[in-house]
Amino acid sequence: MVKCVGIIGLGTVGAAVCQSLKKYSSLISRRTSLRIEIKGVCDVNKDRKKIASNLSLPFTTDPFKLINDPDIDIIVELIGGIDPAKDFIIEALNKGKNVVTANKALLAKYGDEIFSLAREKNLYVGFEASVCGAIPLIKGISEGLVACQVNKIYGILNGTTNYILYKMGKDNLDFSFVLCQAQKKGFAEVNPTLDIAGIDSVNKLCILSYLCFGIWPNLEKVYAEGISKISLLDIGYARQMNYRIKLLAIAKRERGSLDLRVHPTLVSIDHPLAEVSLAYNAVYLDTEPAGQLLFYGAGAGGEPTSSSVISDIVSIGFGAKHFMRKKESITLINIKDVTMRYYIRFMSKDNPGVLAKISKILASCNISIASVTQKERKKGKFVPIIMITHKVKEADIRRALGQIDRLSVIDSPSQIIRIEDL
Repeated sequence: MVKCVGIIGLGTVGAAVCQSLKKYSSLISRRTSLRIEIKGVCDVNKDRKKIASNLSLPFTTDPFKLINDPDIDIIVELIGGIDPAKDFIIEALNKGKNVVTANKALLAKYGDEIFSLAREKNLYVGFEASVCGAIPLIKGISEGLVACQVNKIYGILNGTTNYILYKMGKDNLDFSFVLCQAQKKGFAEVNPTLDIAGIDSVNKLCILSYLCFGIWPNLEKVYAEGISKISLLDIGYARQMNYRIKLLAIAKRERGSLDLRVHPTLVSIDHPLAEVSLAYNAVYLDTEPAGQLLFYGAGAGGEPTSSSVISDIVSIGFGAKHFMRKKESITLINIKDVTMRYYIRFMSKDNPGVLAKISKILASCNISIASVTQKERKKGKFVPIIMITHKVKEADIRRALGQIDRLSVIDSPSQIIRIEDL
């Protein structure tokens, strides 16, 4: 059986997909009796014609030449971004072609529209590569856990931020230095904002939200906080308390409500997520009846991600139909209403009575303190005070910090990092 593919986008992932399909075509045929033929490749960058020529593949700068080709069964969209990727996918579906995409930003924003059209046309949208690169997470959940209910998701979904936090802690380097290092090594983009600010993780969390809970959330309602304010001081104190700081994407279902958020989080060093190093990704699921599961592997990169794209192509070749997840009516929980424990770092003048002032404000805001640490003494100078709270509401923490940071003895803004007891 032969399936013809048209690939739009010859960047890092697109080029790797072409190379992998060429390299492993005989292996795929032996294992599946399926032959995948690349009927054409497209990129608006004419210089990338060299990639196609080296692989003896027909090249075009016009994506609609592939979309309108009646011999092509599957359109693979690998250009990323919203426009014009959305137009290409919608047109391909309207032309009766199945689609494979790695485009998390597009799916997070327009997934409902795209999957609804695919369902109407009885076509398939493969999106394995949109979350966690090479990790077979999408199929693992949609097929392997089809009889399970997912209650909680904790994910390290962005390799760039994990690399930065890992290197800061391991090599005692500050944020700016490690970011530059990551850019030179190709782990971070020239403009790393989407990664650093947590937006990339939010996009992936929205896809997992649909996959696990049947809801495409409004992106603007998902709380996102990045890692740019994490300092070596925080990483050092976390280590002393047997925690590591990770940028976690979190989803928790509680009856008819869903708690979705992305932010730096203190994770116990005893938990496997704390051990995820460098640019790797990992997703920890709490399910019934399968229990706790951990997915781990390369979350980005051309060759690793190409394996997920090809997996979707093969699934379509075997007649996979559109992914169906019944939409559910779920209310998103505002982070201000979430209750958890907190790490708080105040930079306070080392003067008598300061701690009493802070404690009085915290008590007035219903905040109970589990521990206090002040190891440095510099009379009259600003020194760190570290507090760990019992479980309190986010709104109360914000209210308290608003008052404390106005004190003349506090060098604001104070730092808070949420703690998850996984």
